[in-house]
Amino acid sequence: MNKDAILATIIGFVIGLLITGILLVGPRLVGMIPKISFTMPKFYTAQSKSKLTPTPTPTINTLTIESPLADSIEQDSDLLVSGKAPAGSTVVIQGNATESISSVKSDSKYAGKITLVEGVNEITVTSFLSGKQTTQTVTVYYTPETF
Repeated sequence: MNKDAILATIIGFVIGLLITGILLVGPRLVGMIPKISFTMPKFYTAQSKSKLTPTPTPTINTLTIESPLADSIEQDSDLLVSGKAPAGSTVVIQGNATESISSVKSDSKYAGKITLVEGVNEITVTSFLSGKQTTQTVTVYYTPETF
């Protein structure tokens, strides 16, 4: 063998031993390093802390339709209409062919199924609470064709 091949073999062997040593002994060495903890500095004083007030959780006072999306094309005649309304209200979901009535639970969510007719369908959702009525309308299109 020539000198270059012997030198390359020795260098490869030494590098292999170093890598093996790091893999075998390295985790124990890392465990011996002391833990360092760091806390973020506080940028407010005790006086400013006492002035902080909690943000109240917002209550849903409006009616929204989350599903279906406006001007969507549906391929199933049965459609689930869902959204949010004031808690405790009664929601009436009206389509071209059918209607559904749902009561809103404490999580302010409602859902109801209606049947669509082929073509344009105006879906009207009305919320009733304490004599007040709120209405939202969305237009969807129904076609039984697949595309």
